[in-house]
Formats: sequence, structure tokens, C-alpha cells
Amino acid sequence: MKAMIADRGTGEPISLGAALLTGKKVPPDASELLAEDHRVVLGWFAWYEQEKGKKVRNEIARNICKALRAHMAAEEEIFYPAVKLRTGDEQAVERAVGEHKEARRLIDELDRSKSADASQAELMLKLRDEIAAHVAEEELEMFPEFRRSDADLYALGRGVAARRVDALFEQTPAAAKARSKTGKRKTSPRGKAGRTAAPDGPPKEFPVMQISRDEARDYYVTGLKDAHAAVKEGETMVKAQLERLEQYPKLKEKLASHLNEKKAQLERLETLLERCGEKPSAVKDAGMKVMASMGSLGSAAAADEVIKNSLATLGLAKFEAASFETLILFGEAAGENEALRPLQECLSEERAMAAFIEENLRPTGMRFLQLKSEGAQASH
Repeated sequence: MKAMIADRGTGEPISLGAALLTGKKVPPDASELLAEDHRVVLGWFAWYEQEKGKKVRNEIARNICKALRAHMAAEEEIFYPAVKLRTGDEQAVERAVGEHKEARRLIDELDRSKSADASQAELMLKLRDEIAAHVAEEELEMFPEFRRSDADLYALGRGVAARRVDALFEQTPAAAKARSKTGKRKTSPRGKAGRTAAPDGPPKEFPVMQISRDEARDYYVTGLKDAHAAVKEGETMVKAQLERLEQYPKLKEKLASHLNEKKAQLERLETLLERCGEKPSAVKDAGMKVMASMGSLGSAAAADEVIKNSLATLGLAKFEAASFETLILFGEAAGENEALRPLQECLSEERAMAAFIEENLRPTGMRFLQLKSEGAQASH
């Protein structure tokens, strides 16, 4: 049975969010996205009823519960507030939230059931009926009324899809461990700590192996310092480019937004280093900053400066994404579960930036050639 989301062992459903944010994936109509969720989960209920194998029935039930939690979170936090704002129908929203509350009660009971027995089947039947009634009310009344409003269904769809991905992440084993962490990091004798898959989690990329938590932590801290230096380099490159992009407004707007992301990344990394009793490496930061200055300013006089800088930015974004992905692996192995979420955010931002640059290489190149052909300033 396929997993609901791509889980690479650290609970990282990032690519959809990056694709949506950069326009690489067209955002869906919010009401159609939610209606498609309805079709899928009702189909899973039918599958559950027809399935004879207990193991598969258990897996279907778990996936239904996960999907419904994510769907309800997206509705309550993103969709319903928009419905209330655009239609003024507070009663419909309150009724829907009440139905969610009853569904969650049944889901909580299902989570406590240990096997595909008669008790689980009875709960699944009740949950199916509750969801079917809720779906009918939404699709026959709420959705049509909302579509008649002046709401931007596609802009809202981007938020609904992103929140749903986020809610799925929150249910992964890594996120669950982070939430349950008491704040005191457990230590293991060197060579004794092993990584194992959670009993109810998705398959891991790697087989169970003996990994020293102390060794992993050493490399995790080194990786944090390296990442901080790389982000500093990126910040310098972005600042230098922003001063010379008058002819490329879309690229300039994205870089301005990414500069704010860079500042947030530095704050996250510095917080994580402080938790480890460490500080960024001034030597590494200085060295990388000089390299960034040379990379972005050295081509200032070149006729194709904007093209060279786009390639340099793309390369650095992919380098940083790879760094954050490795950091997530080392952080998990070191037991630094509270670091996973901020590192995931950094990874998402760099992947989004790389995706944006790649998607816009052709438009940027065409704009450059157009300006050159017109005899205008095309380098920046």
C-alpha cells in the first residue's frame, strides 16, 4: 500500500510546498481540492469494507485517520475563515466545525484500537456515516455558496494545499518524537545508539544500523556552522544583485523576498547552535562572504551579468538545500529532534528558490536578449 506522502525517514513533505510557492505547480481551486479529498477518503472507506486482510485494513484505517486530520486542519484554519468572511454564514461554519469535533472523537477512538476487529469495524462505520453526511452538506450548500462569492479560489487553494501538507508532516514519527520531547537530550554510549523505524511509521530509506549519537552530534554541529557560513554567503550575493536588477522586476521581487528568508535562516541556525552551546564560525563566515562578494561583484562589468548571477544563485541554492538535507539526517541521528522543523523550513525555502531560478532561466535569458537587441542596458 502506497504511503500518503513521501517520507524520507525524517517526515519531509516539502516539494509540494516549494512547487506551489514558486508557481512550478499551479495552485488548485480550494473547493475542488477539498472535494477531491472527499472522493478519495470515501473511496478508502469502501476499500476498507471490502478488504479481508487485517493488516491491510489496519493500514487503511490509519491512512483515513491521517488524511482526515490533515483535511480538517486545512478547512478549519484556512478555508472556513474565508467562507465566514466572504459569505457571512457563520452558522454553516460552526455546524461544520461541530461535525469535525465528532469525527475527531471517533478518530481518537480508532487510534486506540489495536487491530482490525469488530470494534474497529463498528467505529469505521460510524466515522464513514459522519463524514458522508458532512461531505453532502459541504458540497451541496457551503461550496456552491462560497463559489458565488468574490473569493480567489486559486489563491486560497495554495494555502489549503500547503496547510494540508504541513498537517501531514505533523503526524510523522519524527514530528511526534519532537512534540513529546521533554527538553532533556538523551545520551547513548558511543557506538550503542541505533536508528530504528517506528512500528507504525513508513519504511525508512536505510536498514537499521548502529550509529553513535555522539559522532552524529559532532557532525551535526559542524554542519550547522557550515550552513551558517553558506547562508551568510547567500545573503551577500542576494544583496549585491538587488542593487542591479532594474530591468528584471520579477527576479528582483523574488530576491528581495529571499533576502528576508536568509535573515530568518540565520536566526534559526544561530538558535540551534546556541542550544548546542556553540557559536557560528567567524572564520568560515568571513571566508564564504569574501567568496560571495567575488562571485556576484566580480562579474559586475560583464555584459551577461544577470545570467551569470542567476547560475551562481541557482548553484548556491541547491548547495544549501543539500546541506540542510544532510543536517536533518545528522540532527535526527543525534537526537536533536527539536531542530528538524526549523531545518525543514530552511530546506523548503532553498528548494523554492532553486525551483524559481530554474523556472525563470528561459524568461530571464529571453529578456536579456530582447534588451540587447533593442540596444538597452541588458546586464542588469
